[in-house]
Amino acid sequence: MNPANTTGPDGDTLYYGDLDATHKVQLFLEMRDRGSRRVMESLLGTLRKGADDGKYVVKFHFAGMIDDTAGGSGSRNALGALGAAADVGQKEFADYMAALFEVQPFPPGYDTFSETSVLLSAADGVDGLRSADFDKKVTDGTYLTWAGTAIADFESCGVVGTPIGWYDEQLLQVVKGEDGPAVSPQEFLAQLPG
Repeated sequence: MNPANTTGPDGDTLYYGDLDATHKVQLFLEMRDRGSRRVMESLLGTLRKGADDGKYVVKFHFAGMIDDTAGGSGSRNALGALGAAADVGQKEFADYMAALFEVQPFPPGYDTFSETSVLLSAADGVDGLRSADFDKKVTDGTYLTWAGTAIADFESCGVVGTPIGWYDEQLLQVVKGEDGPAVSPQEFLAQLPG
């Protein structure tokens, strides 16, 4: 079973905006990755505005490499919870992703995202998200199998590492150098054609 607001051959890609938009921005992220957190803190609002204005649809692909290298299951668990939020709506999914990145465990080996209580408490500040249905999906791990498929399919994108961005098929700079800061909204927008 796949969450709402997903696309792709296996329904493995969460999206924000209108799938019929002429252009697409693709983000390759991991919920436990510090670079992904920096990029979303800098750019999520800008990305959402462009999608809300119909300039593009934003597609999110999620990796689980830190689960493999540092141990634990937090990237997968957090992605499963994001799937439950996507069932509520695109706004709630995007707000919840921001909320999860705000409480991202550090160092990455400190895997609090594997704890259901942490995933649920992060949802408290998201308007309209917490409900018996959402809580049950997170607690029961309704979308953990889907999250595992999405993470497995990430590797088929031909992308090594996170965070990475594409506009249509063109690579976007989203960070300045390895482990560097995220680009600013102005620097991001300057890369888009037109």
